[in-house]
Amino acid sequence: MIISFEGGEGVGKSTHCARLCSILDNKELPWLSLREPGGSSLSEKIRSLFMSEGIDTMTELLLVLASRRQNIEEIIKPGLAKGKVIVIDRFIDSTLVYQGIVGGLGYHETKNLMESSGTWIEPDITFVLDVDPAKALKRITPGDKFENRDNEYHQMIRKAFLDIATEKRHRIINADRDRIEVTHEIVSLVEEFYSKSRL
Repeated sequence: MIISFEGGEGVGKSTHCARLCSILDNKELPWLSLREPGGSSLSEKIRSLFMSEGIDTMTELLLVLASRRQNIEEIIKPGLAKGKVIVIDRFIDSTLVYQGIVGGLGYHETKNLMESSGTWIEPDITFVLDVDPAKALKRITPGDKFENRDNEYHQMIRKAFLDIATEKRHRIINADRDRIEVTHEIVSLVEEFYSKSRL
């Protein structure tokens, strides 16, 4: 089972990934968690290149796909084979949004490249955490090239995530609430899916 968390900057992806993993622990369900770009030792090295200023969007795309490809072979496939729940902080939807739609490479072109490179894997559940960027950015101290961009950019990111969240796997979560409420909704949806998948 693969669960991904998506959304713009400051919406709480990392927080809720960690909270879900803690609850999986309490339920004695085996899990693995990783972020994109990042994860494996090689992928973490790629992350530092990805975050460099001054690289073009296609370079970003190729770097994130290289990172993901390594994670798929080294972490995701072996984890699934052992029956683990894979929890991912950013995955295919972020690539479609940041490099494809807002980055200008194109939704279909970006998806085609993921498919041809073996890096298109659809999660079982994708949580799209939604908060107005004006509020979300106040939750964080901007530190990377994406977080430091202007409000118009972040509004485009939000719109793009909501526009593509149309598949059966997508769950749009209002993350502008108390964290406990958000966690409760996420866990309830995971439990519901898990129960149905075991029928």
